[in-house]
Amino acid sequence: MLKKPAGYDDIQLNEDFTPIELGGHKGVITSAEEYTSEVSGNTSLRVCVDTSKDDKQPSYFTDLYNNASNNGEKKWSNSAIKYVSLKDDENCVRMLKSFITAVENSNPNFTYDWNKDTTQLKGKKVGLVFGWEEYQDQEGKTKTGTKLTQFRSIDKVDTIKIPKLNY
Repeated sequence: MLKKPAGYDDIQLNEDFTPIELGGHKGVITSAEEYTSEVSGNTSLRVCVDTSKDDKQPSYFTDLYNNASNNGEKKWSNSAIKYVSLKDDENCVRMLKSFITAVENSNPNFTYDWNKDTTQLKGKKVGLVFGWEEYQDQEGKTKTGTKLTQFRSIDKVDTIKIPKLNY
């Protein structure tokens, strides 16, 4: 006989879940902060985003957060967080410059001020690119999920092609 779990009757089903569409979206930065990984010790810029109110899927991640079950701790979707490495190697510097340039190009009269903290990025518009990412779950099984893969200038989001699968 199957034992009915505690809280079974109170659990809300996610029957109306609509995944984020792959490709380009108009976005807004909800937070940006320096983050140091406890595992690797590497420092990166942790950028959290949402789709903007004028996107084809407006306020997508805010809605996900607000509709999350109250039984557990609410968390911002990992699909809406991108870590931009702050290492000094050429590829990492290029990725940071691409991010900063995308934000500057998406916000007229905004220039990133290197003498101020990262809170100046909060509320800024930016183009978002979502694609597939392959990963291994805790049991070692290969799974596929949707992830924020790139930042672009907001005027380019309508012409972005869906990125290939990231391994």
